[in-house]
Amino acid sequence: MTNPTARTEPSDLILPGHAYLALPRNPETWLLRSLLPVGGLLNIYGEAKIGKSFAALQMATALQHGGCWLGFQVVSTGPVVYIQLDTPRSLWLERLDALGACMTPLHYADRDTLGTWPFDIGRPDHFQRLQRALQPVAPVAVFLDTLREAHAKDENKSDQMQTVFALLQAATYPAALIVISHARKPTDAAPDLIADQRGSSYTAGRVDAVVRFTRKTLFYTGRAIEEGSIRLTRLDNGFWEPDTEQAQLMDHHARTVLVDPTLTTVKAQALALSTLTHKSPEACRSFLRRR
Repeated sequence: MTNPTARTEPSDLILPGHAYLALPRNPETWLLRSLLPVGGLLNIYGEAKIGKSFAALQMATALQHGGCWLGFQVVSTGPVVYIQLDTPRSLWLERLDALGACMTPLHYADRDTLGTWPFDIGRPDHFQRLQRALQPVAPVAVFLDTLREAHAKDENKSDQMQTVFALLQAATYPAALIVISHARKPTDAAPDLIADQRGSSYTAGRVDAVVRFTRKTLFYTGRAIEEGSIRLTRLDNGFWEPDTEQAQLMDHHARTVLVDPTLTTVKAQALALSTLTHKSPEACRSFLRRR
């Protein structure tokens, strides 16, 4: 039986395929190729004092100036805002001073500049204050350090963390949002990137990519990139860089694989690279795509 109350006129809420594909879109998909899309959501996590904030500051400066971040190519640049809620301002300023002039082009906020103590994205006045503060800057990316200090919800409950992320993304839209959080336990072995961070697993499922730092390695996975890892070296100033010796060896083996005319697919190239390097085929496929 026909429903006499059903709408028959065209809808502007549900579109046919040709109309949907013609909708306006950003001309570039990525901020960091294969890791952080334009307007996306990224989680950087690790144990306390492992160097997460330094890695996040490196990413922030790369997104502002261009270049690459620990092997991931920056595709789009623009203003970047770094919101620090975890470290006392005096200590934070001392750290920025030590890092030098590369820190000055970024925009910063803390609980004092926002006029909130403590900050809680669940409070309408705090949400509105953050949203209004970001609008004149129009950032391409907003860093939140740390996630735990940005809300008063139970981090172990998925429904509550769903609310937290919805509010954070609404306040920072259309910028990409990079949240820094803590690991459940220390490890130098390959972690479970979904279950190894503190709190609800909703966080790992919600974001576009997850990056875990240990003392010597960056582990990553995401919607558009297979799980992989990059061996790192910590510099005297606290920043990180890929292990030069390992990177050169990987490049050498990758060149060997890429010029082999018998390897006609990425899958075949990844399997060959895996044999040469003793890394997983997934990690090798990810490396080849980033390269």
